[in-house]
Amino acid sequence: MMLLSSMTVMPKIGKSIFFSTVLITLLAVIAATSQPVVALEYTLENHTVELGTRARLAHVDAEENARAASLLVRLRATSEWSQQFSTLLELDSVALGWQDEFSNGEHFNGHPVIPDVAGTDLNQALLRYSPTNTLQLTLGREALNLGNQRFVGTNGFWQNEQTLDTVGFSYEFGTASNVMYRYVDNANRINGQDSGKKLSPTDSNYTANNGIRPPQFLGDHDHNTHLVFAHFKEWDLSQIDAYYFDMEIKDAKALSNQTLGLRYEHKGRWNTLRTLVHAELAFQERTDIHNDALLQFYDIGGGIGFDHHEITLNVQRLGEKNGVSFITPLASLHDHNGWADKFLLTPNSGLRDYSLQYIWRKSPIKIDARYHLFNTDDDNSRIGKEFDIDVGYKINTINSVLLRFANFSATADGYENEQRVFLMFTHNL
Repeated sequence: MMLLSSMTVMPKIGKSIFFSTVLITLLAVIAATSQPVVALEYTLENHTVELGTRARLAHVDAEENARAASLLVRLRATSEWSQQFSTLLELDSVALGWQDEFSNGEHFNGHPVIPDVAGTDLNQALLRYSPTNTLQLTLGREALNLGNQRFVGTNGFWQNEQTLDTVGFSYEFGTASNVMYRYVDNANRINGQDSGKKLSPTDSNYTANNGIRPPQFLGDHDHNTHLVFAHFKEWDLSQIDAYYFDMEIKDAKALSNQTLGLRYEHKGRWNTLRTLVHAELAFQERTDIHNDALLQFYDIGGGIGFDHHEITLNVQRLGEKNGVSFITPLASLHDHNGWADKFLLTPNSGLRDYSLQYIWRKSPIKIDARYHLFNTDDDNSRIGKEFDIDVGYKINTINSVLLRFANFSATADGYENEQRVFLMFTHNL
């Protein structure tokens, strides 16, 4: 049953996309600045440099407790070298406190994981070429968020984002529609560049894993991946996303997959009431797991809004068949299935997430509360429940404060009760 694998797959374009981008960017800069002084003065007016920061305190209350302090500083430079050429460079630096009191995926010490890692990293280095007003070609390292980030996202809640080394294009058409393609050569994951294949002898998992880092905690994943995503926005109240992802993850073969899906969203208004509806369906094959399972994903929800209030009900299913479950390895995983991060890897039994969400907005305050019931997909047995709440205060257009609380209560064996609290201040991010 190879419904997805029958689709044509483009050949691998090549390695070292990131380093090629740096070289091409330098050549573009040299070409653009090798002009008369008048032209140089003009181009200097098209450069923007921004500085952003995010400071965070985190606490985990579980069988073992954890706490972390972290500070992200981000320097971002965007340049318009001509009407066709532009570049984006983004440098991140993360500092940590209480490093011995939490694990972070780079190093384990027996405490719960708070996946923030220290270091300085070139987060984005992107060259863009726009031969027309509707077509843009891109090459380099980029922070890529597709749709609601259920399948592809930066996991941007954490201090070290997930970015991708890519080459591809975006094309705009119709009123507000677009289609994009990216070939992915490498995923720079939130675990950081120092999370290599070998564990430190001081790591608490060193003996159990024979000194080898588990693939899900590697800082880089070597890819041969193709992403196609189309967004249709030709109607006032509705939009449709269609996608096909062919992910070959060489450093974590079991996570490779082919996924084909469609999402519909509608936002309407009936007098003083607002209506919200969405429905998504996707099919997946785990291409490096040898069985005939065609796995199913669906996400269905609806709700109403009135005045400052909004209430929605939602059901999400990550299906299971023959002991194999639906996965989303490039997603912004923290944003989905609860903020306690219990389901970053879909259980082999699959997952059903029944949730109720309430949002209250009145500037400058926003409250977002969610209640989840988690069940297995194979027999719909109870795993646990979770209550999440955000309280956000937007000081002004560039400064904000967020308090996030997550409380997971376990029902099934293999899970433990856990509470997580985050307090953070964000400036210009």
